[in-house]
Formats: sequence, C-alpha cells, structure tokens
Amino acid sequence: MINHNDATHQIFRQILLGCEIAPTTTQTSFFGEVPASSEVFQIDSAYPGEDALERVARALAENKPYAMAFFDMPMQPGPDSLRALDRLWQVDPQLQLVLCSSHSDYPWGTLTGRLGADHRVLILKKPLDNVEIRQAACVLTTKWQMTKAAAFKTSSLEEAVEGRTKALANANVNIQDSPVILYRLRGEPSFPLIYISHGITHFGHDCTALLVSQSWANELVDPDDHAKVDAALARVLENDAGDISIELRLRTGGGACRFVENRYVPVRDKRGRLIEVEGIIVDITERKAAEEKMARLAPTDTLTGLANRASFLARLRRAFAAAQHCGMPFAILLVDLDHFKRVDDRLGHPIGDLLLREAAKRLRNCTCENDFIARLGRDVFVVLQSEMGEPTNAGELAAKLQTALAYPYVLNGNDVRMSASIGICPYVQDDSDADAMLALAELALLRAKRNGGSRWHFHSNELDREVLERVALAADLRGAIDRGELELRYQPEVELSSGNILGMEGLIRWHHPTRGVISPGVFIPIAERDGTMAALGHWVFDQACRQMRAWRVEGVAPLMIAINLSLFELKSAQAFLRDVTETAAKWHLAPSDLEFDVTEATLARLSWAHNDVLARLHELGAKIAIDDFGSEFASFDYIKAYRVNHLKIAQSLVQRSTSDPESAATICAIVTLAHDLGIGVIAQGVETEQQRALLAATNRATNAQGFHFSEAVGAARASELLRQGHIAPCSGSCLEE
Repeated sequence: MINHNDATHQIFRQILLGCEIAPTTTQTSFFGEVPASSEVFQIDSAYPGEDALERVARALAENKPYAMAFFDMPMQPGPDSLRALDRLWQVDPQLQLVLCSSHSDYPWGTLTGRLGADHRVLILKKPLDNVEIRQAACVLTTKWQMTKAAAFKTSSLEEAVEGRTKALANANVNIQDSPVILYRLRGEPSFPLIYISHGITHFGHDCTALLVSQSWANELVDPDDHAKVDAALARVLENDAGDISIELRLRTGGGACRFVENRYVPVRDKRGRLIEVEGIIVDITERKAAEEKMARLAPTDTLTGLANRASFLARLRRAFAAAQHCGMPFAILLVDLDHFKRVDDRLGHPIGDLLLREAAKRLRNCTCENDFIARLGRDVFVVLQSEMGEPTNAGELAAKLQTALAYPYVLNGNDVRMSASIGICPYVQDDSDADAMLALAELALLRAKRNGGSRWHFHSNELDREVLERVALAADLRGAIDRGELELRYQPEVELSSGNILGMEGLIRWHHPTRGVISPGVFIPIAERDGTMAALGHWVFDQACRQMRAWRVEGVAPLMIAINLSLFELKSAQAFLRDVTETAAKWHLAPSDLEFDVTEATLARLSWAHNDVLARLHELGAKIAIDDFGSEFASFDYIKAYRVNHLKIAQSLVQRSTSDPESAATICAIVTLAHDLGIGVIAQGVETEQQRALLAATNRATNAQGFHFSEAVGAARASELLRQGHIAPCSGSCLEE
C-alpha cells in the first residue's frame, strides 16, 4: 500500500491479513465496514515518492518483485500522481496498480483519458468496498502469477525451439549434398512448415518460398498421394502415435516425380500434447526402379499370373523390414480352398485349373492396389495386406475374400460351389522375423480347417474374439435403426450463475438386445469403417430436429440443440449440407436453432484436408462448437478461422482442475481468451461442487454440463427439465434418471 497515512496502512493490513482492528469514524468513511478475512497476502507499506520507488527497485533486484500496489491519490489535479505512476513503471513495468481515488481527488475524465485501457491499472472509487479490495488483490495477484508462468513457458519453449533449430541447421551442413531432407512442422492442425533443409533444392524447390507457402504440401506431394499423406498425418494426431513412415511421390520443380520414403516423428510435451512433427525424406527412386525390375524378372505362377512363393517371401521380408522402421503395419492372409481336391478329382485338372484362375481373379478384385497376392501351392493363396491399420481391417478383408470366393463358379458348363478357410497373422512390434509370421499364419489356417473350414481365424484366440466381436457388432449395427434399438438422449447445458437451461445436447445410445446399452465411443468407429455412418448420422440429426420441434410446439424449447458430428459426415460435405437444410426445413426449424459439435481431433484433420464444410454451415446460420477443447491442441488459430461460437472445455481438464493448479490455470486462460474473442464457453463433465465453484470463480459468463446438474436423460425427462427452466446443482449423485 502506497499512502501518507499510517492508519490507512493499518486498515489495509486488517482487510488483507484478517487482523481484528476496530476502525475509527474517519477510517470507516474511507473503507466502509471492515470484515474479517481468512486469506493471507504478503504486504509491505510505503510512502509516496522515493520510499515507494526504492522498495519496488529493491524487491525487483532481490528477484522478489511485487505483484501489485494499492496507490492512494488524495492530491489535487496536477501531473504529480500520474508522473509517480510512470516512475514506478520505469522501475518495474510489470507492476500492477489499484488507484484509490474519489471524485474530488482527480477529474475522472482526465484520469481515464490519461491511462486509457492499460491492463496494469484498476481504478477504485472511495469510499472503498472491502470486498472489492480483496477481489482486486486476488484477481491481480493471480493474473500476475499466470503472466509470469506463461512468460516462463514461452521463454522455455523459445529456447527449446532455438536449440532444435540450431541442431537441425548443424545437421543440414552435413547433408546438403545428400538425398536426405530434414523438415519440421508445427504441431497444430494445419501443420505449418517451419523448417526445411537445403536438400530440397536438389528437387528444384526454393526453401524460402516453401516456408511462406500456405499450400506447401500440394507443391511437394503428387496429387495421387495426397490421401496417403492425409491418412499418415491423421495417425500422427492420435495421442499414442509413434514414428510413421510412408512411401510417396515427391514433385520436382520441373513437374517430374521422385519416389521418396517420408518419415514422421511426433514431438510431444510431458502431457502427450503434440508440439512439433519432425520429418525425414529419403530419395528411393533408384531402389524402387531396381525392385520393379526384379519383380518383372522374378518367376511368376504360370497358371494364374500371380507371384510365386519365392516372390512372395521376398516381398514379405521387405514389408517386415519397413514395418520395423515405422512403416505401416501389414497382415498375412493365407487362403486355402476347402475340398478343392474333390473338384480336381471329380471334374479333372483342366476344370480345376479354370477354378484356380477364377479364384485368383476374384482375389485381385477384392484387394487394394498395394496389396500383394501370390499362389503358394495347388489351391493355397496368400494375400499380403500392405496397409492393415489394425487387426480388425484384416478380419474385414478375410470376410470379403470368403464372400467373393464362395460365389458360384460356372466352368465349362459345370456349376461349382467352393468355400475357403483363411489364416491371418497381423504384424506386431514383437514379431521376431517374417518367416515366423508366415508360420503363425499357417497355424491360424490349420485352426480354421480343424474347426470345419469356411471360416477365418487369427493366430491367437484373443485376436479372434476381439475381431469377431467387432465384426458381429458391425453386422448388428446395420439393422439397429430398423429394429428401433437406437435412442437419442439429451443432456442439459446450464448457465453456471443461474442454473437456467440454455440448450440440450443430443447423445446417441444403442440398446443392443443381448449386450445392453452400448456407448457411441464403441460403435461410432465401427460405423465409420463399415459404411453405416451416413445412415446413423442422418437418424441422429432427424431425431434431434423432431424433438426440438416438439419442444417448440409445447413452448419449452431451449435456445438450441447440439449434435455431435463425425469426420465421415464432414468429409461428405455436399450430402451432409443438403441433409442439414432438408431436415431442418422438414421440422420447420432454422439452422440457427442447431449447434454442431466437432472434436479437436476431427477439426484438426478437417483443417489439414482444407475442407470448408464448417464455414458453409456457419453461412447457413448454424452454430459451431469445438468439443473436448484443451485435451489435445487448444489452438485458437483455427478457431478464429472457423468463426466458432462455443468452446466445450474437455472433461479431463475439468476433472483435473481441482487437484492440478496447471489445469486450473489452463481453464482460466481458455475462458479469458474465449471471452476476449467473443466465444462462449461450456465446461464439460462437471461432477462436483468444487469443480463448479472453480469455474464460477473465473468471473466470466460460463455454461456447464455434467452429472452435477443432470446426466443425459430420455426425451420425457428432458421435457420435464425444460418446463422447470433451470436445474439446481446436485448435492449428491445425479446419476439416477
């Protein structure tokens, strides 16, 4: 406190330290009633002038700077007071000041005009309210601490970036004349290029031009490989992703292409958040040419035109070596035609040969361009699925192969029926070598044959159960809508300060006849892979609009209803936008009645693909919310680009906030920045009164949803809540509907 009066210093100590002192009449006119306090601050007193300056300078020199000072301004209009402020800021530019001024002390217009909107100044009018004094002390000291912490983190990050840049620059000196290129991407959804080594000039590109280009990837990558790059970067965005390696065609400045191996190395902080992506490009054009020449010269199966066993083993070993160096995981699918010998014996070898040729043709039609097919024996084939992704994909391919091979054959007038058994071995990091994988695939095929044939098995029971369960769920999901097994539940979004219900979020549930209630986290990924996401997304949207219309007719409709969007829906931009306009019109709703929630991870992939569907939704008048915000990137750059209406703070961040000061500070920073940008905030997963109080303490208009208010409920219960209009926070559990 900077003041001439010792008694005033004493009262400030009482207010901020909680001492019990009986104020005089004069002091009461200055401060009002003086309540007791339970919070404690470290306080010094100083007189205006040199005393204050010396204390501020000494504290700064001892690395114990003051966060703030209360400064009484009892003097007559003149330059002295404002000059005193300038002198204090010359000593410590970060010092925050609370000016205590009465209308008679200083002309108000002059004071505010002189100081403007300086974030370091807060003006309080006398008589001072003691609660305001304590709030000012709490807010400004917290703000000062957060600013210091942010500055420290920024400084540390800059040092780390500078160090990495120097290291790469040093490495660049050693590789300028080699076919290896190093580059670095910032770890945010648009993946800006922030460094690329001189080696790129050997391909006819200019380093400086690429660094300032918004479409650097399009300039470097052949258009036919864009999807492959998008898929790889989508994997990089996943929290548990390690190094990823792909082969692609790099465009030269002259328009030609070179084959390169491109390796992505995610760089994460201690919480697993992506900071940067380091890249390594190696020119493999000559190696690819040699491999293709060997493949052309390698012996093939003369009957089917497929590769033979020797060719397959060579390809398998290359795939194994690539996977060990962070390439895409692959799978071996060993295919045996059931009871082929009966056909061979009964109809003769010529018909058997025709059957094998047709089977080979069907295998080709079922596999991707990069998959490798070989014939290992009379009726044994093998498929190397080059980009498996996960074991479920191998199981799906096996089912597809079986269906194709089981379709009737007409061979020189003979109607032949055939089934197939398939043994599968997916690559895992602990596999010893390629030959061991093939042996495991043979064991898996033997299991399939012993169990009656016409089926597929993995080499382990555990994988069998896991994949078969997912495949069965996919089959069940295809009929779930028609069987009426899906339900849309509604979770209220409430205003923290009043408990008023502002909106409802529609959340899908699947009531499986034998497995019970299945959460969307389980079946939505299956729907996206299985091709049922379009129908599922339309059902959710139609149900939400229908319910919103019913509430409007009843006169209890909330301001908006929120719907979660998947990456699949957003990628089918034209069809999705048409569905939005047609379904909203069908239920007599405007797009402004709707809010579409997109997760950070989905938005990141959308940003990289340069998809404009969210911008077009915004043009229609619909609201956009970023779901699960703060769990991964918390980048405000793409938020501004998409003109987002709401940020939904991640449940994981809210749950940590009461035990982790860094998480609490992150929430405070998100709320403050969102407020400055005019973006609303909704805290997800609020489950306790302590979490609610922490959010309320940000002193910003924040909304919330979570079990502390209500779980996701059925339509009837949601209607009851809307008729009430508000929800009081639960004192205990809110899990009962």
